[in-house]
Formats: sequence, C-alpha cells, structure tokens
Amino acid sequence: MIIIIILALFGYTSYPLTLIAKSQQPSTGGNQQDGSGRGRPSRRGGTGSRGNCPSVEVPLIALIPEKNVGLVVEANATFWVFVPYQPNDVRSGEFILQDRANNEIYRASFAPSERPGITSISLPSIVPLEVNKTYQIYFKLYCNQQQSDPVFVRGWVQRAALTPNLERQLKAATTPSDRIKIYIQNDIWYSALTELAKLRLTEPKNTALYNEWANLLRSVGLENLVQKPLVGEVKIKQ
Repeated sequence: MIIIIILALFGYTSYPLTLIAKSQQPSTGGNQQDGSGRGRPSRRGGTGSRGNCPSVEVPLIALIPEKNVGLVVEANATFWVFVPYQPNDVRSGEFILQDRANNEIYRASFAPSERPGITSISLPSIVPLEVNKTYQIYFKLYCNQQQSDPVFVRGWVQRAALTPNLERQLKAATTPSDRIKIYIQNDIWYSALTELAKLRLTEPKNTALYNEWANLLRSVGLENLVQKPLVGEVKIKQ
C-alpha cells in the first residue's frame, strides 16, 4: 500500500513538471513550414515533392555557393534559380530578402516560368544592398490552391566593398569576359554568374561561353545544371 501511494504521488507531481518544461522551451519563431526567419545555413536544393508539387528528377535549386556567403558588387543584385516544374504545376512563386536579424526588406510574387529552366530575379532600384552587409534570400514555389507548404531554397549574399585594386581591374577590363574572370578570381560569385548568364542569353550557341558556364557551375558542385536551359527573368506580379 505504501508503494502504491508513493507511485501515485510521483505520477501526480511529474505531470505538471512535464507541462512546465514544455512551456519554457524557446520558440523558434518564423514560419515553421518554409524556413523564413530562422537564419539557418544555406539550403540551395528544395525537396523533390512538397506542397502538391509533382516529383521531379532534379529539384528546385538556387545557383549559390553551397557553404559560403556569396559575394556581389552590384547594389541591385540578380539571383538565379533552377525551376524544374511546368508552368501549370506552379500557382505562384515568391522571392524574399531579409537581413541577418530576419527582418524582411523585400518581398515579390512572380509568375511561373514559361518552361522549366534557370531563371532569375533582380532587386529593384529602390532596394539596394548595403556594402559589407549580409542578407538572406529565399525562393519559394507554391503548387497548391492554399498557398501553403512551399518548395523553397535559401542562401546568403553580401555586397562586397570594392578595393582600389579591384576597382582598377574592373575599369581596365575591356570585355564582359574579362570582368567575369576578375569576379571569379576574387570569389565574387553572384556578379560572375549574372554576367556570364546574360552573355549566354544573348549568344546561346557560343561554345566558349558554354564551356565557361560549365566550369563555373562545376566549381561549386552544380554540374547537374550545366545543360539546363536559361529561360531569362521571371515576371514580377504587380
């Protein structure tokens, strides 16, 4: 009888203690489904089938360095992402820019690409990146009517300060290819990628540009995107 009473008392006291422990756990904050506001490391590959999006061989992938913060020199940077879905499969897309403290700076909804491929979005002139400041970027695709549970990718970008030496090199460059080489030598990923992608869009059959593109993507482990088509910039919904 004594043992039964002790066990009963233990069960009575442990139950509210469990509730107290749970109530004191810190909140993660942000959207639990899509990762916004968490300040996590880069996630450049999305899930293959989420939010009613169809299964795909190659998932949604952001063209970003896998582990490091990508650098850019432009105030109004351009970001690139591979979208594997047909336009009828995607209800809408979203691009979000946040600072390190998860404060939202810019959000834009965009229409699906006309076909699967590598597409881009550029920051408007009213949203310039500050020098030496690090930002989070998110691409989200919604495939259901409820606009919930998106497929998403995220990464980091920092606008690099131009040193006098780097500024001299860029001013001395006479061709876009020269600038691209300077960007690559200085690990300025986003500027190199954007410059080269724009060249390829104007000269899609240029073998030399294709080889440069392949080498650039392979350098960060994105060889599975080398042969994916470039489809240009997404259309922002007003």
